[in-house]
Amino acid sequence: MSDFQNILIVLDVYNDFRDNLEHQPTEVQKALQLVANRELTQLYLVGCGFEEYLHDTYSNFGPEALEHRKQFVAEMEKRLNVVAQRLIDQGYKVDSRVHWTYPRYEQITKEALELDVDLVVQHAHMRQPHERHNLSHDSWQLIKSCPKPLLLTKDKDWAPQPVILATVDPVHSHHKPQGLDHKIIDTALQIEDLVKGSVHVMHAYSETARPLLAEGAVHEKHEAEFSRLLADYKLPEHSVHLLDETPTNAIVHCQDTLHADITVIGALSRSRLAEAIVGNTANRVLDYVKSDLLIMHPG
Repeated sequence: MSDFQNILIVLDVYNDFRDNLEHQPTEVQKALQLVANRELTQLYLVGCGFEEYLHDTYSNFGPEALEHRKQFVAEMEKRLNVVAQRLIDQGYKVDSRVHWTYPRYEQITKEALELDVDLVVQHAHMRQPHERHNLSHDSWQLIKSCPKPLLLTKDKDWAPQPVILATVDPVHSHHKPQGLDHKIIDTALQIEDLVKGSVHVMHAYSETARPLLAEGAVHEKHEAEFSRLLADYKLPEHSVHLLDETPTNAIVHCQDTLHADITVIGALSRSRLAEAIVGNTANRVLDYVKSDLLIMHPG
């Protein structure tokens, strides 16, 4: 995978970034850590706003509401420009744009495809900062609709030497497309180099879920496929994890044990007729993982 040279950063323009001029939003801070060469990097700052009472279809919409909407958009642009100018002053090439649109995820996906970005970065927008983190509807829909690598950030800063957990499924028990596991590991190693961190690769299976097979048969099959996948990489033994546990629990526990800063996980589309949806394991685990999430799609 090539460097992240074109990065789309989604900013919440309902926040006034002028309140703390010394602080960069978390999603910007983390995106900058993934820049290999600022002279070759193009940053796109995108903000989306919408208020139902200022929309054309609202029952009381009129000239006054239209003027208020113009003022609303102008205010959002000012807020976004504060962040953009700070980045320009640091030597980055920045394109900032504000959209009056709903739902937001559709516009972000459209921008990501039209600009052909290498990475989309957005705050995870969790509904509850508790044990079950509950990604918001907007975050879930962006995962489903955006085929570009998507980094969902949370408020916690990365460690000085971040830990990246790459989760793979070499047995393709969920019909994961060939090549996606390599893409997950390659991207994790790319990030490792950029942030001077460490990569761990994990695969999980559940022996007890197949009681009719001979004892050890499931382990042998998964161990062989996992070893075959990792033969293309030079990874230290301590960074490779083959776990006899349900994938959902294994990912959550491994992330907690390693104190992973970023968990890289694959998503897939089940049918050309259906919208892109997250795979079974990811579908259950994303709400529980405390780290930032990097969602990779096939292709």
